[in-house]
Amino acid sequence: MNKPFQLADTSTKAAFTTAEYLRMGEAGAFDDMKIELVDGELERMMSPMSGHAGKQAMLVGLLFQVADRGLVLGEVGIDFGDDTVLACDAAVLRAPIGEDRLLSPGDVQLVVEVAQTTLSRDQGSKRVRYAAAGIPEYWVVDGDRAVVHVYREPVEGDYALISTVRFGEPLAVPGTAATITVS
Repeated sequence: MNKPFQLADTSTKAAFTTAEYLRMGEAGAFDDMKIELVDGELERMMSPMSGHAGKQAMLVGLLFQVADRGLVLGEVGIDFGDDTVLACDAAVLRAPIGEDRLLSPGDVQLVVEVAQTTLSRDQGSKRVRYAAAGIPEYWVVDGDRAVVHVYREPVEGDYALISTVRFGEPLAVPGTAATITVS
């Protein structure tokens, strides 16, 4: 009697490790694009538009004014383990890292995303990933609504405290006694 014919797995997806992702980046594979590694898959990010870049530069400048400059980084990668590296628009560190490397979640006390075209992702999968990793505070700058969505106190894979701060109102910067005003 004949056995039923089964095709071999012909999946075209390849899962990459963080090490492979970094080697590809060093070899120039992503020179003309912005790429994140999410659960082993490469995800192409939209190139930031001028409004996004302007808001990002303004935020980094404001953070520089109130936090130690060695603790503020603009557009940096965070390594979440063997198969995920996410880029954020700005970060405030717990302490200077002193070497050229990706951040780990334990290095970070604040992550900031400017959500020009990525609001659902920033408030969804990125928020959950940051909370699950224990990043104490996460801001999503929502220019369309002129607010900053503030997420604090990560608990069981999400944030327990969620608030919204309007542009023009003071926003407390973690790790400092200062506030900034986003506009």
